[in-house]
Amino acid sequence: MDSAGIVVASSGQTVELQVQSDDVELGSILRVGDHYAIVASMRYDEDMRVGSRQRLIAVAQVFGRLEGGRLRKVKRPVKPTERAYFADETELEGILAVDEAVSIGTVLGTKARARLRGGEYDRHTAILASTGAGKSYAAANLVREYARLGLPVVVVDTHGEYAKLLGKLAESGGFNVRIYTVKYERKGYDKLLIPLTDLEARDYNHFIGLTEPQETALGMIVEKLGETEYTLDDLVRECGRLDLNVIHEGTQQALTRKLMKLKAMSKGVFDKYGTDINALVEPGQVTIVDASMAGDGVRRSVISYLSKELLHGRINKVNELEGRRLEYPLLFVVEEAHNFAGASLTHSCKSQLQRIASEGRKFGIGLLVISQKPSKIDEEILSQCNSGIYMHITNPRDKEHIRRSFESITDEVIGGLDTLDVGECIIAGALLDIPFLMCKVDRIDVERERVGKFSFPKREKPKAGGFQYV
Repeated sequence: MDSAGIVVASSGQTVELQVQSDDVELGSILRVGDHYAIVASMRYDEDMRVGSRQRLIAVAQVFGRLEGGRLRKVKRPVKPTERAYFADETELEGILAVDEAVSIGTVLGTKARARLRGGEYDRHTAILASTGAGKSYAAANLVREYARLGLPVVVVDTHGEYAKLLGKLAESGGFNVRIYTVKYERKGYDKLLIPLTDLEARDYNHFIGLTEPQETALGMIVEKLGETEYTLDDLVRECGRLDLNVIHEGTQQALTRKLMKLKAMSKGVFDKYGTDINALVEPGQVTIVDASMAGDGVRRSVISYLSKELLHGRINKVNELEGRRLEYPLLFVVEEAHNFAGASLTHSCKSQLQRIASEGRKFGIGLLVISQKPSKIDEEILSQCNSGIYMHITNPRDKEHIRRSFESITDEVIGGLDTLDVGECIIAGALLDIPFLMCKVDRIDVERERVGKFSFPKREKPKAGGFQYV
């Protein structure tokens, strides 16, 4: 077996190798003696002058040694002059062997499956990538794996792509897919309805643009109706009963008009009772809430409603409290998370997601946030994600935000994000027993219509009686 390199320096859990193989690259997993290490960075020796013979040095993090099929921690540095060899497929499978394993692809450059700790789903995960890097494929494969283990999954889909991706994956069995639409009906699908009682007065701002006095007046109405199951007609009626000694008549009239406008525009979204949340959470079922045809205000209300109901249902179940109970733990997946958990966002969907991020694990709820704009996501939410799946990212602000939000992230991982190709990712955090792992995500063979951006149909000009009409 050809040597990958030779140890020229060793300190603690770090070794420096003089590279002897062209196949050594960032993320390569090597065996050094009876230890295993992963290449975290590479450089040419700075002491060598330009034009002279230069040495390529790989800096690797030692993460353990394999004993009885399990990784053991190492407490002594590796001896200098030890030779390093590439870990073969059998060794990689042993290193990555975990209980309740899930896998979204293969270890980069090998055929070994990249196995992750599925039981850590409730410590929350973030999938962060630039547009077109393949994050939807990574998310769909991860959802498939959890669903095959029986974990209920609820996905809020803002692009309408998961029905096709997960539908294709479900063909091989192991789980089923149920789809709900928002606002618009589609044949063969259920419809998600939101009870108005789940909205706070400030949330109406995202639909009808309230002034501060109007929001105050609406808050008085919502407080008066309390926990009763009310409709928009009830809001309009109570608006007419406001005390004009407290609320200006002009404010009352303007609020009435806006509530009437909301009634017209929100048809098919709000309901007196709402959708039964238990129907969404079943073992072995992936529930897709397709909000792709709804506006941002409606989508945010969907996130707020689902977040609140899912968490309260699990709290009631675990603590044996009165009220609606949710029998099973679950994974809650939020696409385009920067639109629902933005640092400057005031909608209740953000505060509800913060609650799941901070309290969800106690009640069996895992959160999976997906975004191509990490720098816009609230740091409190990202910092609660103990695992990250990072794909190609070049924006310096996004990188810095990731660095601040994740304790486990290193400069080496951040530096490697530029080098990733489409479908490649770096995984780090609680899903792994090693510092990080580079993975090639499994492709999903869905039919995609390939049409050029400039494939415009040309209208044929009709001809009749020898004349041409334009």
